[in-house]
Amino acid sequence: MKGVGAVEPVSQLDFESEYGRQYRTSIQHSIPGHATLLEIGAAAIGDAAPAARRILVVGPGPGDELPQLLDACPEAEFVVLEPSAQMLQTSLDTLRGHSGFERCQWVPKTLEEAVSSGLLHGDFDGVISHNVLHLMAADHQDLMIQKLVAQLLPGGVLLISSYSEAGEPEICDTIFSIASRRLLDRGLPAEMVDRFLTERNTAVFSLDAARLETILLGLNCQAPIQLYQGLFARLWVTRRISF
Repeated sequence: MKGVGAVEPVSQLDFESEYGRQYRTSIQHSIPGHATLLEIGAAAIGDAAPAARRILVVGPGPGDELPQLLDACPEAEFVVLEPSAQMLQTSLDTLRGHSGFERCQWVPKTLEEAVSSGLLHGDFDGVISHNVLHLMAADHQDLMIQKLVAQLLPGGVLLISSYSEAGEPEICDTIFSIASRRLLDRGLPAEMVDRFLTERNTAVFSLDAARLETILLGLNCQAPIQLYQGLFARLWVTRRISF
């Protein structure tokens, strides 16, 4: 889960603190199959936009998705937005030595800041944002989705992942119980498991899948296709319809 700064996030997570330094460990605990999610995401963008010229990545945190994305889109120039200084440096370290490093433009700004400063012009073949939307409450999520879509060219591909609870309370209860057991089985202390589960709606906010589809359809995008789910972690792909 990665910070994007400015007005979008309302999460209390501090990515410049020890939380940011321990991010990779935390994400493996909180998102089942995190590496698989990123692998599927890279395959999706490579399949949907193999000839992409420009790709925007919003909030990569430590940059674990970047090597596979660069491999999937070998001709694309990448603009990488990461306002957290600690996360940006970790992304740079992650990618240093990769053959695609020179294809990346590193921007220490939020999406809103990058647009308002004239750095972005809505000319991207692909926009990717993993685990950012759940750092903000529903109204901010809606605005963020609009901003992400606005950066796509007609026919461009949007790839997003987020924490997303089931709509039915009984299903939620069952998955929460399984999630708790999984964390305990991974050796986390009970108090840390309790903290993970009580961060809901204070540090992590569920992205409603039905609302996501409604927003995307209203923005002239295809209905999102869910590509992956691990407990409450989901991955979707959609395309902005061209005329």
